[in-house]
Amino acid sequence: MQKSSVLTALPALLVAALLSACASAPGQRPACPSAQQMEQPELIGTWSVQMDGKPGPISIVLGPHPEWEGTVKGSIQRPDFQSIVVGDVNKGEVTLEESRDGKKVSGNWWGNVVENSCAREIRGEWADSDDRTANFVMRKTSR
Repeated sequence: MQKSSVLTALPALLVAALLSACASAPGQRPACPSAQQMEQPELIGTWSVQMDGKPGPISIVLGPHPEWEGTVKGSIQRPDFQSIVVGDVNKGEVTLEESRDGKKVSGNWWGNVVENSCAREIRGEWADSDDRTANFVMRKTSR
């Protein structure tokens, strides 16, 4: 390669090197994800729940779903019973399905990640199998 062609290519190589240095490493998550950036890794952990008209404390513990990549599975602990829960998050919207017996859905959770909460707060509505509803707030307490 001639000296002039190396000098011509240098700016393009420099730009490419700078762009790759600025890119995040694959799999690395933002320290404080926006609602739109929230994904399964941020959903994993322990959540404290306040639900209008329902006795507490209510806690949700979520881990990676063993069969469905990108989704979660765990449990909901209420004062008088425990349920199995599965769900996911997509573009700031969280959906959870609750089951007391592990066979049929006994409750649905639809929520939105609160902006500027670093994906640590979700607000929405829960509905039981009889379509009775209650508003809820989920706050992440641990990973």
